[in-house]
Amino acid sequence: MFITPYDKVPDERAHLLRACEVADGIFYNKTPAQNLACDNYLHKDLNFERAKVPHQVTGYPPTLYVFSALGFKVGQIWGGHVMFYLGRIFNFLAWLVLTALAIRITPVFKWMFLFAALLPMSLYEAMSLSADSFNNAFAFLFFAYIFKLIFEKKELVRKDYILLFVMSILSAFTKGAIYPIFLFIFLPLKKYKYLFAAVCFSVAFILMSYWASVNLPFINSFADPEYHKYLLLHNPLDFVREYILAVVIKINFYIRSCIGIFGWLDVRLNNWIYTLTSIVFFSLFIFLPEKKVSNIQRIFALIVLFLFMTMMHAILYITWTPPEFNKVAGFQGRYLISVLPYVFLLLAQSNHYVSKKFQRNYKTFILIYMFLILALSCARLLQEYHPAVYYFYMFK
Repeated sequence: MFITPYDKVPDERAHLLRACEVADGIFYNKTPAQNLACDNYLHKDLNFERAKVPHQVTGYPPTLYVFSALGFKVGQIWGGHVMFYLGRIFNFLAWLVLTALAIRITPVFKWMFLFAALLPMSLYEAMSLSADSFNNAFAFLFFAYIFKLIFEKKELVRKDYILLFVMSILSAFTKGAIYPIFLFIFLPLKKYKYLFAAVCFSVAFILMSYWASVNLPFINSFADPEYHKYLLLHNPLDFVREYILAVVIKINFYIRSCIGIFGWLDVRLNNWIYTLTSIVFFSLFIFLPEKKVSNIQRIFALIVLFLFMTMMHAILYITWTPPEFNKVAGFQGRYLISVLPYVFLLLAQSNHYVSKKFQRNYKTFILIYMFLILALSCARLLQEYHPAVYYFYMFK
């Protein structure tokens, strides 16, 4: 949090502008507001200008910025860098509480949730002003609560219905944390299961669509949305071709940027870290068996993951990809963090290949491994942003 300078997290400057709007009580706007009191306090030490045209997060729902905005309000006493870092701290604390609660309440995949939460990229987003901080934590909590209801197989009570409906509505005002709703069809309901799932999804989808329709989406200046909309309707095979090419050619980048590519995608870890972290992630499912996941649940998880990838690439095809490109541009692996629980369902197995003692030792190894990877990530950030400090300690 303190090693990473201002505006060295993807789109953090834009998130700062939106958080300032929320701190000033501007919850809805089509274009960036101007002359904010919050900006004046931040200008004490930070040099930035408020955009007058739509930027990356113009019109994002205010729910994503409640905690960073609260940090700004508290920090107005001091202004400048103190205010900025309090925004980061409040955002991180909210992420920490929601993620810890998710790990606590889920009866399955506790170590998978922990591993995903402690991925360097996950923490890099969590400690910033990014909307991904709250979005990923809320998605994890939503998944965890649904897993609790599904795998404990207890009849739902009124509180469960209320919480599921409220979380469904909240998911409409996030960056795509609506996807856990698809798991409602596996809830242990004897009556009206599909009706309840359909109502929750419909309400959330309508609210999400309405919010998106009345807020201008950010469009890359090199993109031609009308051209790609036309192709999508009249020649969808062009999108399919560019979608497949993007996944095939950039799959390595997708995996690495999910694990951790920092800064403006210009600060990378050593290659062996990406390879070993991927291996350790998949080994979790071999050495730490879970409750039995049905084949229907696996197939469903695969379908939803495909739907997520297709929807994200379709949006980026329209709003971000230049006409001369031969593949969809703009997708980053960090977008996958919020839907990783579907990967848990897909890879889960219940066979005990190793002893209980080995499993205990393996959990200790996971904790040590994640600590070391995060320490190496901090060292890499020091090397990039504070080279004098880094080389001083290396020399000592």
